Amino acid sequence: MIMLSVRNKQDETDKWFSEKYNVYKDLRKYFGEDIQYIDAVAVMTDSDNSHGNATAYYGDIYFSSH
Repeated sequence: MIMLSVRNKQDETDKWFSEKYNVYKDLRKYFGEDIQYIDAVAVMTDSDNSHGNATAYYGDIYFSSH
């Protein structure tokens, strides 16, 4: 398992962001091997380390081959 932070408290609030990642490339970078199957993906919003509050709304999430 690996957790990657995309945003932090310095980022703007009350604004939608679009993100695009090459999951395959990230898996290869962090695990050093060609992973062919993914069992699960979690998208989270938390503030446990900053002891603050966070609210997030997620739009369409999808995976593609390119």
